[in-house]
Amino acid sequence: MPLRFLLATISCLLSLTHHSQAQLIPDGVTVEQVATGYQFTEGPAAGPDGAIYFTDIPAKRILRFDPDTHETTIFREDSGRANGLMFDKHGGLYACEGAAQGGSRRLSRTEPDGSITSLADQWQDKKLNSPNDLDIDQQGGVYFTDPRYGNRADMQSETEAVFYLTPDGTLTRVINDLQRPNGIILSPDDKTLYVADNAAKKIVAYDLAHPGQPNNPRHFSDMGPDLGGGCDGMTVDPHGRLYATGNEGVYIFNPNGAQAALIPTPERPSNCTFANDGQTLYITARTSLYRIRLNTASAP
Repeated sequence: MPLRFLLATISCLLSLTHHSQAQLIPDGVTVEQVATGYQFTEGPAAGPDGAIYFTDIPAKRILRFDPDTHETTIFREDSGRANGLMFDKHGGLYACEGAAQGGSRRLSRTEPDGSITSLADQWQDKKLNSPNDLDIDQQGGVYFTDPRYGNRADMQSETEAVFYLTPDGTLTRVINDLQRPNGIILSPDDKTLYVADNAAKKIVAYDLAHPGQPNNPRHFSDMGPDLGGGCDGMTVDPHGRLYATGNEGVYIFNPNGAQAALIPTPERPSNCTFANDGQTLYITARTSLYRIRLNTASAP
């Protein structure tokens, strides 16, 4: 079962512990480098097997880190310059395949048997810009961002948007007024959608009364020069705290938007996710994969 569908249960269990007021980042704990030697890491995702999957975008590879053996192996070659990853409840690995230097510009799913299904590659007969990051709701619908970085010569759509793919395969453009949507994540209860607008250097929150229908956009947090310098990938913990990658590390925000903490990282991070235990945070940062164990039982 993927992390998305474990968070609500974990939240209930953690709220019952007597450690609920302990500090979020334990004293003396720092990030640990667990894999290195890559060109540009992104898209960490917790697999149903307990491994952490992540991408090396320029190398066009999806990699698998085994926390038990500390070994990193290649899961998929020729990944279409995959960026963001996430598993569904059936064990399928969704990937946002990018654009630059031969990228596939599509949303795909690698099935448990290794076969690959293309789920979306165009909108209204125009090729997608460069799918970047995604999240899957409890119904199996997929939210994903479609910005464009670098060479924009072959863009067929001027709008850098957020899309929603329904479980039956219908693609809808649901947000079209952000400058460059990048990281995206749902709250544990699926009632709030967070989108990082990297160009505007802010995080925007949306209400979700119904799947695929974000409304009531509101400013959640700035991510300007004094706070991150722009946000890339994001995740949430069982208490609904938001973890957003920025220049100095991973910035942690309470559900009301107030900054709670900062996790400094040796390299500028690109994305982060929790392992299936809901406590170990994995961070992709340029050449490496890092992790840190947090006290996510700590109440916001």
